[in-house]
Amino acid sequence: TKQEYDTTYSIVFLDAGISTSLSSNDQRNLVDLFRAIIFNDGRTAGRLMVERAKYERCSQTPGCTEEFASGIQDIVSEFHDRRRSEGLTLGRMQIGSLLSRVLDLCRVHGVEIDPAMSSVVISTLVLEGLGRSLEPNLNLLDFAKPFVLGIGRAW
Repeated sequence: TKQEYDTTYSIVFLDAGISTSLSSNDQRNLVDLFRAIIFNDGRTAGRLMVERAKYERCSQTPGCTEEFASGIQDIVSEFHDRRRSEGLTLGRMQIGSLLSRVLDLCRVHGVEIDPAMSSVVISTLVLEGLGRSLEPNLNLLDFAKPFVLGIGRAW
């Protein structure tokens, strides 16, 4: 006999293996960085990345920190320009592409990304792909802003 299967349900396997606990210092760094990005202040975000890196060689070269901060500002400005023109839904934004450009700037300018922050970046990329397939109309910035700003006020 033929069995009937209900095809309205699906099984989702979510691998929680990419997880980390951030120290209070790492949380503070992440909130400060995200706050600068939310308020379209990429120069501050870039300077924070250099100042708070556990290892960096950029500050030892004249003009490097400003060049790095300017590159981060370009990426953040592009992000906000696209957000205004297209909306910041998972279906439209390519967060992975922007993060790749940030990581490339870090490599070129000698700004090391902390392993805990690398885990946050990788988790963001995984969640972006998963979120895009589940809810492409989710507005990422509108969703994340209250959490980040709320955490920032707790310190």
